[in-house]
Amino acid sequence: MGRQRLQGWLAFLACAGVLALLPELFPPETEPLAVAPRSRPAVAPTEQAAAPPDARALRAGPASRAVPQANLFAARSWRVAPSPLLPVDSAPPPVAAPPPPPPPAAPPLPFEFIGRLDDSVRLRVFLLRGDRLHTVAAGDVIDGTYRLEKIAADELTLVYLPLNQTQSLSVGEHP
Repeated sequence: MGRQRLQGWLAFLACAGVLALLPELFPPETEPLAVAPRSRPAVAPTEQAAAPPDARALRAGPASRAVPQANLFAARSWRVAPSPLLPVDSAPPPVAAPPPPPPPAAPPLPFEFIGRLDDSVRLRVFLLRGDRLHTVAAGDVIDGTYRLEKIAADELTLVYLPLNQTQSLSVGEHP
């Protein structure tokens, strides 16, 4: 079994060696440049001496065919240059002020008129709010938010106390 293992390793190393030498035996074809170099006019020796050394190196010999690399450390910015059509120093157009909020208003009256009671001492009315019945006379305060100001034949006058606004509740004609 040891001899077979040795033969397997030798076969493996021989194949690996052949695969490693294949590129040396068959060199890849060189591809031409995608852009053909332009013919340049002859440069006078004075111009060539005045050019910076890296420019002369780019113009000379086979290195001139190399594509110049971009500067990886050049400063870059996301800032957009201002448009030449708009002056830079002009202020933005004035924005119209939003309309003022409406003045606060009292909510609609939550009461329903049930009836009235005249006992020759005081005139009282019965008002229903939800499932709660209120018996009130003129000048009474209901739940700390409404005050009954006046009881007329066809109308009740209430004042919403937080805003001091007067509201009316129609009660209809009663004999």
